[in-house]
Amino acid sequence: MKTVLLTLLLAATGEDAGVPQKVYVQGSSVNLRKEAAKDAEVLVKAPIGTECAVTGTAVAEWMKVRCGDYEGYAAVALVGPEKPSVETLRAEAKNPMLKPERREESALRAALLAPEDAELPKLLGELFFERNFRLLEGFKGTGATKRTFSTYCGLRGANVCIWEVAGGFLRDVKIRVETRKDLFIIAVKDPENVTVYRGKHQLDPETTKLKMDVLERNSFPSTPVMDKALFAGVEGVDARKEDIPFGRFVLDDASHAILSGIPSAWALLRPGRQGLLSMPFNDCLKTPYLLEFVPDIHGRWMMLREKGAEGRETFWVTSVSRRDNELELSLEHAYGKGPTRMVFKLPEGRKDIGYLNDMAYTFKLHRYAEQHDNCKEGGP
Repeated sequence: MKTVLLTLLLAATGEDAGVPQKVYVQGSSVNLRKEAAKDAEVLVKAPIGTECAVTGTAVAEWMKVRCGDYEGYAAVALVGPEKPSVETLRAEAKNPMLKPERREESALRAALLAPEDAELPKLLGELFFERNFRLLEGFKGTGATKRTFSTYCGLRGANVCIWEVAGGFLRDVKIRVETRKDLFIIAVKDPENVTVYRGKHQLDPETTKLKMDVLERNSFPSTPVMDKALFAGVEGVDARKEDIPFGRFVLDDASHAILSGIPSAWALLRPGRQGLLSMPFNDCLKTPYLLEFVPDIHGRWMMLREKGAEGRETFWVTSVSRRDNELELSLEHAYGKGPTRMVFKLPEGRKDIGYLNDMAYTFKLHRYAEQHDNCKEGGP
């Protein structure tokens, strides 16, 4: 139907039979393809408002056109005989009766047509987050793995805490966080893409523990108009030498399943009186010395190991595999000491003690006698 209507409109507006009819790109862009097929080679991506000359009869969903120096096939749905109007598109973007997707697309097209208009990028950003919150409110689950993790916020509010969680150990990124009741949207811009996380959070006001469930994740190529809409006035995350590029050390779903399937915290054990195992206790922090496996929002995992008063070691898990009751861990020191490998032998049957190399740990944090050292100023 669109093909027939467009053909009639072009015929009605033509003045001379020998003059090629003009059409204009109506979508935010259109791919001009070598052949009339969705998987055909893209000759050029023509932006909204581009004037093209019709060089062939429209067939099915395609029309042969020349845009500048390129001639090929454009989708009929994305071209039309009239120039797109900024004001018409602005009105559509502001119309609350239209669907959020339609309003956001109209705002994007208007912003592309009038990059000097300061109102349009702001409107586009607002509609982007509105659409994402609507998607989150209607989330039913798709069978994909939900990723859950937690942190402690202290005196920080939820927004600041989520922002710091999203920016931890990252360089060359910008981050924007929006929350609505128990929902959150996080947009992360790296040099090439924007990655969006949608999920739910719960902050315990007494313990300040923040639990986050990432329900959906998607990404799209970074463009000037979307960068302006989402990150205008947002400063990049301050980088430290131990920070890494976005996307590095992200584990696959099989690795997530392995690490999620074991206890996340293990207490160090050492021989005590009469040869019985006891649990050394950090009297300064009021906790045992722990071995922890900690995920983050980006799909990375850290292994944190306390060996006693010597302090804590921090590793990125770069790969993990399981053979029987042994985890083979490939690790990277988070503070520049290079790669290493360790084997974590898990407890068998109903036992609770595992061994990381030659050090014993238990996931039953209250079973063993505590071995206390007096807390000294500056640490244990």
